[in-house]
Amino acid sequence: MTKDGIPMIPQSRQKWYSLHMSDTYQEQQYAYQQMVSSLSANHHNHQHGINDPNALAMFVADHPYFADTVLQLAMVLYYVNDRGRGNDLLRRCMFIYETALPSSVLPNNNNNNEKNATSQRCDILIDIDRQPNSGLFSTLFRIMQTSGMTGCYENALAVGRFLLSLDPLRDPMGVLLILDYYALACRKSTAASLGGDRAVELGAAFIVQLVESELINIHYKYPLTDRHHWCPLLDMPSWAFSYALALYRLANNETGVDDDTLKDKANEALSSALSRFPMVLSKLLTMNSVNLQDRSFRMDWPTVLQHFSGDAFDSAGESGRETVEGRVAGELLVRIFVQRCHKLWKGDETVQWLYSCADKIVKGRQSESESMVNTTTTDAKGGATSDTPQSVIFQPLATSFSPALARYAQCDPSEYGDRFQTFPPEAINLDPNIVAHAMAFDPNRRGRFLRGGQHRAHAVGGMGGGPQQIPLDGDLLDQLRGLIGGDIGAQEMENLDPDSPVMQLFLQSLLPWARVEGVRPPGR
Repeated sequence: MTKDGIPMIPQSRQKWYSLHMSDTYQEQQYAYQQMVSSLSANHHNHQHGINDPNALAMFVADHPYFADTVLQLAMVLYYVNDRGRGNDLLRRCMFIYETALPSSVLPNNNNNNEKNATSQRCDILIDIDRQPNSGLFSTLFRIMQTSGMTGCYENALAVGRFLLSLDPLRDPMGVLLILDYYALACRKSTAASLGGDRAVELGAAFIVQLVESELINIHYKYPLTDRHHWCPLLDMPSWAFSYALALYRLANNETGVDDDTLKDKANEALSSALSRFPMVLSKLLTMNSVNLQDRSFRMDWPTVLQHFSGDAFDSAGESGRETVEGRVAGELLVRIFVQRCHKLWKGDETVQWLYSCADKIVKGRQSESESMVNTTTTDAKGGATSDTPQSVIFQPLATSFSPALARYAQCDPSEYGDRFQTFPPEAINLDPNIVAHAMAFDPNRRGRFLRGGQHRAHAVGGMGGGPQQIPLDGDLLDQLRGLIGGDIGAQEMENLDPDSPVMQLFLQSLLPWARVEGVRPPGR
């Protein structure tokens, strides 16, 4: 079934889910929007909206189960290198979504019996364009990202597979740009079901199975012309090389005996990847600090790399803005692949395998050129004239990319790195005392930081570098100012926090415009 040329999952196998906010959660959403608008209206503060980390931490302290702000504060802590507390908030955010999702959406659910699992299997899909759903996608991506940074590749692979399954046609979070790395980096193996004398690497088997099943394709509709482009998974540079490396690993068992069929298949896959994306070879070798100047009996990189140094368009893709955008996106994918996956190609055996396949391609081109020279010489003797084709030997291979790769043109390479670019907490003036209140949450605690609305946001103050004051002191000062020079009858009723110290609560309760939340004022 297709819609505007884009393949779609059959309706009988689709099951769409969406998150809906409860009344309490909508009130917190409205309070958050009010906080953002009040901070943006404060012209005396250079930090506006969610760029104010202290106001964000105070909101989390008052609303510990509002997922959007919890995720934002978690990432703020990660960027100031406070990974422990950032991970705690990230887990809390995932707990919020996990309790809201039905069991049928969660991975590894056992709703269907094994007998009728195949016939009743449905694809669980979630639309990221709906506002509550976008937070779920962002949380899963951050969990996958941080798990990979800490070396938990197996967990990152599991989360990435689940995130990709929620929207496999559009891949809105760009999971395919890093999923192959997690699969090859986890290196988890299990004994084969038959015999048990051979170990099978699960990550490599997953890559081979996903590529050969052809279940995942890259789809992109150009916005100006509405033209639909699509390409298979192997048209992505990262997956072309990872597929070859996965076959290479599967071809070797624990005893070191090679499977000739898989070995030949791996050689063919790597040769295809090198021929289609020749610009990747030199970048991989440079990142792995391979000596590309010296020659030896085993490897002669200077001669081979002459054929893999070209970045020009091929003749079939020189025109068209869509093709140019696809190439720009393809170069971005190469950059992401090299910066994250180069360590997988660092071993001596892997480098030797790279050279063998590259040298085979070079020798094939040379023999083809020699045959063309012989044919030209024969025609020349018969009176025919033609240009000398010997330049084919020294013409580098051209790299071409599919226009469908433009789907990933807006991806940020820093989101797929192995670490965050951190900065000191002093750079954003993050108050650790306020963050401590956000971490030590109590679901039954009444909000005490942002109760006064916009005027409370001004009372927080101190964002310019001075010491932070408890917001309650700012309220008390405002009330005293009103007692001295203001109109008592025009003062708004202020709710006092019953969790405040007893003496402070008693003195504040003497003011005629103050009342304690939950306590009915006495008759006067």
